[in-house]
Amino acid sequence: MIEVIPAILTDSSLKLKELVRNLEPYTTRVHIDIADGELVPNKTVTGYDEIKEIESALKFDVHLMVSDPAPYIKEWLHTQADRFIIHSESKCDHGSLINYLHQCKRKAGLAFNPETDVNKFKDSVIKADFVQFMMIHPGFQGQPFLTEVVDKISVFHKENPDIIIMCDGGVTPERAPVLVKAGASALVSGSYIVKSQNIEEAIQNLKTAAGSM
Repeated sequence: MIEVIPAILTDSSLKLKELVRNLEPYTTRVHIDIADGELVPNKTVTGYDEIKEIESALKFDVHLMVSDPAPYIKEWLHTQADRFIIHSESKCDHGSLINYLHQCKRKAGLAFNPETDVNKFKDSVIKADFVQFMMIHPGFQGQPFLTEVVDKISVFHKENPDIIIMCDGGVTPERAPVLVKAGASALVSGSYIVKSQNIEEAIQNLKTAAGSM
């Protein structure tokens, strides 16, 4: 069963809360993109204060597109967020941070930008609960989908068949089958879902496409 996870990226506290409410009827999990303007060119809300104010049964993936993820994680641990995604490009001890999240009874994923050599992070990959391949250059939603990353996913999946692969960026029903065939088991979609006129239909379209590979 392929998991489809709607993504939110915004610099507005009001917009974040609005999108969470809009998505809640149609999913059990939401992916929150957090950017610091350093690791990636844009800056978003920090997210944790907003989520603390929302009464919701949703679970949250926190995608930390930040140079130093540790301070963010400490704040997010006071929310219902149960999965954290750390960028391999962040300036931190990835393995230690993954261990810390596990001690806090949270799951940890390791994200890779399109140009990053995954083989340089083998020790951290082994510790992580899943990996996330960026199909776009991270920062802004709606960027061009980079087809060359699909080959990287295929190679990684063949070498690591038991590791869960998540794909993020430019995910649409047209691209979902290709990603699933390459080895993805979770698809993160921002623009296609949140900017659609019918969120429920958009999510279902992705699930149908992913299941018909």
